Amino acid sequence: MNYQTVFITGATKGLGRALVIDLCSKGYRVFASGRDETQLQQLMQQTGCLGQSCDLSQADAVVELFHKAKQALGHIDVLINNAGMNSRKCDLAETNLEEFEQQYAINLRAPYLLCREAMQQMLPKKQGYIINIVSTVAKRSNATMSIYTAMKQGFAGLNNVLMKEAQPHGIKVTAVYPGGINTSFRKQERPQYMQPESVATMISQLLSNPEDVVVHELTFRPAVELE
Repeated sequence: MNYQTVFITGATKGLGRALVIDLCSKGYRVFASGRDETQLQQLMQQTGCLGQSCDLSQADAVVELFHKAKQALGHIDVLINNAGMNSRKCDLAETNLEEFEQQYAINLRAPYLLCREAMQQMLPKKQGYIINIVSTVAKRSNATMSIYTAMKQGFAGLNNVLMKEAQPHGIKVTAVYPGGINTSFRKQERPQYMQPESVATMISQLLSNPEDVVVHELTFRPAVELE
């Protein structure tokens, strides 16, 4: 499959930004989305990508965003669900419903809606690729990360079911589980972690794999992480 168009969320910072730069440099037509309009405009000028800012916590806006991306690109070959957030680290007893609902909306509901819309477009064509950036958090049970872990494990489960539904129709689905990345997602610099450009390279390589190969899970970590 010769993938040409890519729609990616969470594109204005960190890994998402690195992915847009990487994909555009390789000739893909990219529609990028992020919350920061100023940074999005800068990214569009730098790379030539198309884009639209969006608050993924609003369900109607997520669906509208997908259709804007489809209209701008003509069709969507590849959906990359990259956007995610973690409000803070704290014990479960200290959490509140507001942050639970916000993380649910962005980390689970938004990618669900985008996967649904993408499948409705891809099924008639019997081709396409959905790449879901999960996190190695979904493979662990770390204290102080209860809400984020719950949403990422839910996202992993959603991905796994989608993979079984999509693959018989010629649609590839891959869950990506990166370990620590040195981005602004964390308050302090972590130079021992992977650089976002390195992680972007790992992900974009999925699109050039042989057509008869489906990568179900892609897990990788920095050298300082052993599991």
